Amino acid sequence: MDRLKLQTLLIILMVISQSSWSQNTDWEPLFVNGKDLSGWRELNGNHKWEVRDGMIIGTTVPGEPNGFLCTVNEYGDFVLELEVSIDTLMNNSGIQFRSLSNPDYKNGRVHGYQMEVDPKPQQWSGAIYEEGGSRGWLYPGSQLTPAAREAFHRDNHAGYQWNRYRIECVGSVIRTWINGIPVAHLIDNKFMHGFIGLQLHSNAEGDPKGSHTVRFRNIRIQSGNLQLTPLDDIRAINLYDENGVSVSKRKPSPLHLFKDSISESIAVYRHSGKEPILTQIAKQDERPYLHPISAPDGKGILTEYRPSHHPHQTGIYWGLKLVNGRDYFMQWKNDYWHGVSASILSGKGEKVKWQTVYDMLDENGHTIMVETQNWSLQDYGDNYVLDLEWIGEAKTDVVMGEFYVGGLFVRMPWIKETVGEIVNSAGLQGMALEGQRAMWSDIGIKVDGRDDLAHIAIFDHPGNAAFPTPWRVDSQMGIGPSRQILGDWEIKKGETETIRYRLLIYTGDRNDAKLTEVAKNFWNEFDF
Repeated sequence: MDRLKLQTLLIILMVISQSSWSQNTDWEPLFVNGKDLSGWRELNGNHKWEVRDGMIIGTTVPGEPNGFLCTVNEYGDFVLELEVSIDTLMNNSGIQFRSLSNPDYKNGRVHGYQMEVDPKPQQWSGAIYEEGGSRGWLYPGSQLTPAAREAFHRDNHAGYQWNRYRIECVGSVIRTWINGIPVAHLIDNKFMHGFIGLQLHSNAEGDPKGSHTVRFRNIRIQSGNLQLTPLDDIRAINLYDENGVSVSKRKPSPLHLFKDSISESIAVYRHSGKEPILTQIAKQDERPYLHPISAPDGKGILTEYRPSHHPHQTGIYWGLKLVNGRDYFMQWKNDYWHGVSASILSGKGEKVKWQTVYDMLDENGHTIMVETQNWSLQDYGDNYVLDLEWIGEAKTDVVMGEFYVGGLFVRMPWIKETVGEIVNSAGLQGMALEGQRAMWSDIGIKVDGRDDLAHIAIFDHPGNAAFPTPWRVDSQMGIGPSRQILGDWEIKKGETETIRYRLLIYTGDRNDAKLTEVAKNFWNEFDF
């Protein structure tokens, strides 16, 4: 029995001893009389809530933030059941539980666990999210079984399609079901008590026009002696934290930068390291790139320099296609690029920063755009956090033409015999990612010197104009987000465009919940 299964079993046994798996079937109705909203209050948003035909009906008011109709009472251990029906035009909705609203936390922002109500084709209903907090998806939709994904019924031509939702919370164990199908099994101890809430998602100006309504009925709860569902084989994600310290909050180790004018490079070193862990090559007459990057434990090189199958691909780099007709993705030499500067911005400390500035040249040698890359790196011992801020300053009107690739790209070592995997935040794998939008994508490859996979995960940012951006994936496992897949985009003369990405470099097994936590931390660090 592995450690995770053992921990899960021990926690379940504690739950059993506390609840006695009672057969008590006493239910308390939360929608007491079916006629008004007694016992409920709206928090955060100012949407339309009404009672009709035994239903609580919420309708989104455009421009309002996420709103929540919440119980006045709070609950710790409970079993909650209700029925939900949602318009297909809605972004999503959710059932809040063990949730809080404190004046000293983001001005009363509702925060806590949420069971997803998702009418979109991605089928993430029943997954568990940390609303209003820093961790984001705790049990992401990418972990749902095929049966769980199919459990939710979307409204159709026949009218409302009601879905039976069930949430069981006892101690640190949280489990969800839709229409009798088990969906999520989470072990977490951050929120142990709070109210129940019904969410209305914000409605942006660009959203489809039409009805944005969600309906709830037959809302009931058990507390005290609980009738729990027998255990099933749904995968448990264990985020239980005895010390209350998240992995993402560990203190990074000190680093320092060294600029070598002869090799035209900037290298990152650990405090007592003799070899760099990451190098940026920034020659005056070539496009800049990052290579080599060593694994955090020193076992293997994670990037590749100009492979025979794609000689223009150099480690981690930025290259746009069809910029006023010119190809800066495949062309890396001096008739396309001219280096202006490569400089250290913060050379020592827990986060080191450096910058490269390059002119992008037209066929006559004139600058059409100045490209600035601001990089930073943090070392957490078993992973690196690498951030890129790309800034394009147009010296004339520039148009990036529609193409299947263009922008940030990652080239890890690959040959025909390579063992590896590519997965995105929507659960798509391999070439199925091609052209699909996602919040993050993760490449894992078995590089020389390792028995496990080395990973580079790339995170998109909501401040980027195309978020979530589509992804280019080639048959040699090269990958990168590409706004150009969506069509032409333009920067007017004298204007700038800023695009941000985060890369998590690590080894071992992929943990989608932790990747989502990294994404949310990234999003919270920058205004958008």
